[in-house]
Amino acid sequence: MPTPFLRCTLAAVLLATAGGLAAQPVPKPGSVPVSPDEGRPARGRSAQPVALLFTGFDTDHDARVTRAELAAGTTRMFGVADSDGDKALGLIELANWSRDWLGDVSALPGRFDFDRDGDDRIALAEFAAELLRRFAAMDADKDGTIIRSEMLESAAPPQPQQFPRGSKGREDGQPRGGN
Repeated sequence: MPTPFLRCTLAAVLLATAGGLAAQPVPKPGSVPVSPDEGRPARGRSAQPVALLFTGFDTDHDARVTRAELAAGTTRMFGVADSDGDKALGLIELANWSRDWLGDVSALPGRFDFDRDGDDRIALAEFAAELLRRFAAMDADKDGTIIRSEMLESAAPPQPQQFPRGSKGREDGQPRGGN
C-alpha cells in the first residue's frame, strides 16, 4: 500500500506531466510536412555512412558533390580527425572520428580500408585515397560529380534462411523452431 507521501508525489508528477502536454500546440491539419513517398511501399534503398559524410562536403548546396568539394572536405575532415595534430590518425582518433562523423565506430570505411600499409597510422594520402575510391565507386555516370541518387544503394529485402536437408534445419529446409 503506497504511503501518503508516495501518493502525493505521484499525483504531483501526473499533474506536471498533464500540464506540459496541455501546453503543447496542436498542429493545424495539413501543416505537418508529409513525405511524397508516404503510403507507398519502401523502395529498399539506403545510403552508406560515407555517403552521408559526402553530403556534408556539398559546400554550395546544389545537391551535388564535385571532386573539388571532395578534396576540400577530405582535408577538412582529416584535420578534424587528427585531434593531436601529428599529421596522422591513430586508431583511437579514427574510431572517434568514425563515431562522430559516420555514426558508429565500426561504420565503413573502416581501419583496414584507410590503413592500406598496415602500420596502424593513417596519413592524409591514405585517408584521401580511400574517400576518393568510395567517391569514384558512387559516381555511376563517371562525370566527376555525385548526386544524391548515386549515393543510394539498393538493399534487397531479407530472405528467410534456407537450410539444405539434413543440415541444422528441419527436413523441409526451414530453420528449427519455425513453423
